[in-house]
Amino acid sequence: MKRAFEIFRRDVNRLSHNMVAMIVTIGVCLIPSLYAWFNIAANYDPYANTGNIKIAVANADKGTENEFIGELNAGKEIVQNLKENKDLGWKFTNKEKAVEGVKSGKYYAAIVIPEDFSASLVSILSGDMKQPQFEYYLNEKKNAIAPKVTDTGASTIQTQVNEEFIAAAAGSVSKILGQTAEQMGTQIDQAQENLITKMQTVEKNLEEYQAVLENLNKTIDGSDDLISGTQETLDTLKGAAVSGAKSINQGTDILSSVRNSVGALSTGLSEGLTQGADTLSGISSAVGTDLGKLNEKVQNVNEKLGNAITSVQDLIAQNEEILAVLRELDNQVPGSPLSDIIGKLEAENQRHQEILKNLQTGNASIGNAVNTSVHGLNRIAAAIGDGQKSLQTSRKSFEQNVLPSLNQSLDSFAQLSGRVSGILTGVEPSAEQLKNVTGDLKQTLSDTKAAMESSQKALEEVQKKMNTAITDLGTLQSSDIYQSLTELTKKNAEEVAEFMYSPVQLKTESFYHVENYGSAMAPFYTNLAIWVGGIVLIAIFKMEVDRDDKIKSFTATQGYFGRWLLYITTGLIQSLIICLGDIYLLKVQCENPAAFVFAGLLASFVYVNLIYALSITFKHIGKALSVILVILQIPGSAGTYPIEMTPAFFQFVHPLLPFTYGINAMREAIAGIYGMNYWKNLLCLAVFLPLALGIGLLLRPRLLNLNYLFDRKLEETDLMICEEEGMKREKISLSTAVKILVGQDEFRKTLNDKIEKFQSGYPKRIRRGFLAILIIPVIFLILMFSIDSKMVFLVLWIASIILIALYLIIVEYIHESLKRKKRFSEMSDEALLKEVKENTQRGGGEQ
Repeated sequence: MKRAFEIFRRDVNRLSHNMVAMIVTIGVCLIPSLYAWFNIAANYDPYANTGNIKIAVANADKGTENEFIGELNAGKEIVQNLKENKDLGWKFTNKEKAVEGVKSGKYYAAIVIPEDFSASLVSILSGDMKQPQFEYYLNEKKNAIAPKVTDTGASTIQTQVNEEFIAAAAGSVSKILGQTAEQMGTQIDQAQENLITKMQTVEKNLEEYQAVLENLNKTIDGSDDLISGTQETLDTLKGAAVSGAKSINQGTDILSSVRNSVGALSTGLSEGLTQGADTLSGISSAVGTDLGKLNEKVQNVNEKLGNAITSVQDLIAQNEEILAVLRELDNQVPGSPLSDIIGKLEAENQRHQEILKNLQTGNASIGNAVNTSVHGLNRIAAAIGDGQKSLQTSRKSFEQNVLPSLNQSLDSFAQLSGRVSGILTGVEPSAEQLKNVTGDLKQTLSDTKAAMESSQKALEEVQKKMNTAITDLGTLQSSDIYQSLTELTKKNAEEVAEFMYSPVQLKTESFYHVENYGSAMAPFYTNLAIWVGGIVLIAIFKMEVDRDDKIKSFTATQGYFGRWLLYITTGLIQSLIICLGDIYLLKVQCENPAAFVFAGLLASFVYVNLIYALSITFKHIGKALSVILVILQIPGSAGTYPIEMTPAFFQFVHPLLPFTYGINAMREAIAGIYGMNYWKNLLCLAVFLPLALGIGLLLRPRLLNLNYLFDRKLEETDLMICEEEGMKREKISLSTAVKILVGQDEFRKTLNDKIEKFQSGYPKRIRRGFLAILIIPVIFLILMFSIDSKMVFLVLWIASIILIALYLIIVEYIHESLKRKKRFSEMSDEALLKEVKENTQRGGGEQ
């Protein structure tokens, strides 16, 4: 590297001792910074000056009147609001001037409010809805960005109208809803109070119902003893009936004896009549006593059964009242657990109906049986009374009337005894039937008691759930949700309108805040200026190193690094000026100035290496590639728009471009560094450095003669700028020299054959190359405009031009190489050896 530093010192001395060169060098260092600074300053805060963008506003709205909103002239209100809005340059005029102003370029855009705008705005309230519309006129020719700004202005008006209308409509609706909700709230409170009152009434009825059930159970328990006593009385009645029948039979026997002993009747008539009367009296007394006991027992049974029937009927009636209330509650509270309770009570009520029916049937049967027995006993008592009267009458008038009619009386008495005996005989089955009925009644009462106990349990459950329901209703009325709903109905209509005007508030929390647009764009314009600075260096300073008395010889690598030091040093100075000017002159936001400057220096180091390597290796083609790269990196590095918004081609090449990482590293320094992102981007940027050195150090030595040919051909035009240094001497390879010296004649013959063969096709190859360089790019250009994949064909178009140019250069290089070999073959041995010796002394790499 010693010779490289010598070359660098010589270059610096030459510049420092030439005032004009120093001025040019200073200009080279400053020009890229001006490119960055002017662009950053121009874009520093462009949206702060949108008030200078003229937008015409023409209001033709006639207004309208609506019963809900009242009088409305939305156009007039819009104009008043816009007069207070300074975000854009609103100019108020009529429709004709507004439209003409847009066409002429006086205004960027125009907004016309039609005459039916207000009417259309409130048409939704009348049912005949018509969408209100603005008339928006735009001049897109005048500027590319201005339409976006004016679109924002139009959207602002649209949003403002929408918000104002929503607020007004919401206020009216809220007012109506508030009144309705207040009425509903009062009705709900009243309904809730009524419901609680009814439920408390039901609860009280349930308590009375339970008391009735308890009394009924006690009555049923007392009925068991009564039924048992009744059955014993019926057994006694049966015995009395049998005894009466025997007595009647005995009387009949006595009367038969009397009838058979008529002769002795006169003497013993008195005794017989007296005995008959006594017998009838005893029978009458016994029957009367039993009949009284039977009536008393039956009356007690009927009274108890009547009470039981009354209790069951009351129970059924109260149960029906409870069911009616529960059904009403169930209808008012759908989905409540009352449905199950209603079902249970209905089943219990059905069982009570069956019990009532059985009690009524049993009571009727007992009544019928008792009536039958009483009727028979009454007939017996009447017959006995008649017999007693007859005996007494007979005894008084025996002497006058008895004897003649004795037989007749005895016959009547016999008939009467037969009838009484038949009646007494019928009492026993009636009593047995009544006993069976009382037994069934006892079982029925037992079933009734079980049903009453089940009903009592069901009522206890109903009462428990009723208490729970009353408690829940009270809790609901005092709950936060109910109170919130109540408070909601009291909301002011203006508060609701204000809420509807902006129902959602956006809470913004910005990470890595950037103060202005200029600071956000500084990384892009800074990297672009650094790259442009590298291209300026290539345009101003020569790439090839010349020889003089101090530096007579050097290798290709030494010459590369000698001039490389000048480019790198100047490039770093450019970058330092740009970055410091961004921070301290333009005052762009920068959280870490040192990191920003370091990123700029590394970016310059990499960019200048790439540009220098491409340019010195490929000459003019390399310079063109440097320009193509900067063109490609402007949209492909995401310096302005997010890379996701660009076509797929740029998204593909985005990670392959050095700008991507230079810009990202500077953004980290400007807005704040996250983790290792800053160093990762710098590391990715440094990856391009080996690529540049590989092109400059490995590929360039193999293209020296090709570059020599290319520059010499351009020099022949006297129009193209090219470098002559290092191109005056041609070297000969050692192998070629040995072939010439060993077999000069044979080598010449072979070489001439190659030259002749190549020359025969040389003109045709050149013509084909030039035709291809005209036709193939044109084909890709046409496809680029007719097929969607424009970026692909754009790249193919550029690549085809480069490849065809390389083809022509290689053909021309082969042509010149053959001519050079022919010249060497025609040299004398002494001249050829001298040429080889000089090449060996220069190391085979001298330029």
